[in-house]
Amino acid sequence: MEIKRITPDLPRSVFEELAALDRSCFANENWSAQDFLSESEKHDGIVLAAYIYNDLAGLIAGFTASDTGEILTVAVSPEHRRNGIARRLLEEFLTLLPDETKTIALEVRQSNSAAIALYESFGFTKAGVRRRFYRGPAEDADIMVKNI
Repeated sequence: MEIKRITPDLPRSVFEELAALDRSCFANENWSAQDFLSESEKHDGIVLAAYIYNDLAGLIAGFTASDTGEILTVAVSPEHRRNGIARRLLEEFLTLLPDETKTIALEVRQSNSAAIALYESFGFTKAGVRRRFYRGPAEDADIMVKNI
């Protein structure tokens, strides 16, 4: 597996591929190619992709601002799940955080026990709930935070 940082100078097809993967995982809340491009253009934006034999297997996107950060989306293609891809993406994302980052947050569906367990293994803890955060189906999100 190879983890690549996605930069805005890459061909549009890279961002379309990221959007297609995100859509396959989150049909009603997915990011567009423009969303991934915009995040990669931000000074403190981080977009990473995991490739297996040149096939996109997973992605993570987020940003930092001042001393905080947020993970905005994590997606792994269904055929590559349970193979450590999300773990590797999260590890790499955390290494790219600026030294002044003190906390990182994310939202996760309350029913996504696999993702919650992964985040807890990295030291994230539940800090609150966002009611009806997700659509299709409607569901609350746990807000998870990690102190660095």
